[in-house]
Amino acid sequence: MIRIYLRRLYRTLVPLLYGRAQFRLFLNTLLGDVNLRMLALASEADYFSGFVRAIPIRAPFGKSMLVLAPHQDDETIGCGGVLALQVGSKRRASIVMLHDGGDEYEELGVSRQALVESRNEESRRAAAVIDMEPPIFLGHPNLVAGIPEATDSIRRIIMEREVDAVFVPFVLDNHPDHRVTNYILGGALADVPWNVRVFGYEVWGLCIPNVIVIIDEVIEKKLEMLACFHYANAALDYVHATKGLNMFHSRMLAAGECKYAERFFELPREDYVELVRRVRTADPAAT
Repeated sequence: MIRIYLRRLYRTLVPLLYGRAQFRLFLNTLLGDVNLRMLALASEADYFSGFVRAIPIRAPFGKSMLVLAPHQDDETIGCGGVLALQVGSKRRASIVMLHDGGDEYEELGVSRQALVESRNEESRRAAAVIDMEPPIFLGHPNLVAGIPEATDSIRRIIMEREVDAVFVPFVLDNHPDHRVTNYILGGALADVPWNVRVFGYEVWGLCIPNVIVIIDEVIEKKLEMLACFHYANAALDYVHATKGLNMFHSRMLAAGECKYAERFFELPREDYVELVRRVRTADPAAT
């Protein structure tokens, strides 16, 4: 069944996913009846990168850029290089942390508040590595329950800061909180009266990579940022793993063009809002 579905994806996507201009046709053709599990599986297998042309883009990524992170460290894993480049270009960059990050407090033998404060401090130290302002912490212990409140908060931040580029975990990421973050952003962007470029970044899964950013000049800063997250790195060596992933992505460009890259799935605001609506309808984690 999976093989048949992937063959159908291939026949549909080959003529469509060769550039950003064709993504509206992709959304209308493929996602009319979303099979979330199959699309997520194709993404996990990096199925799309063989025939999607990832277009190189450079900083700045907007006059006012916002990164949404479900948990402390997601922002650095997925787009720490982009953050460093944006700050280096002297354009505005902000991070909003949605979840409080305290779910594992009992197994660590500490209070939830102690764990939350510790993880928030790690994110502050990571931001300081590239001389950017500390993240905004919304502190929701349950993102599904917090969707209405978080949506209002993100909408207000976007409007107040005149955000024109948002980075968010890829909408088909296999972590439920990462998908729910997209549902929050989709709701917030539905009422924004200007175009916003939305970039899906990679954390626990791979994206449909239609844009790519060379991060050679800031890779050491990104690794220094990642090293700030002692709690996460005690469970998994994110510094090592993320460096390897960014190195692996350099294969999408010509030999010698780069050593490290971050990949993203970019959509304009209206197409993104529609995509999120379809995925959310098919996602049992959203209810």
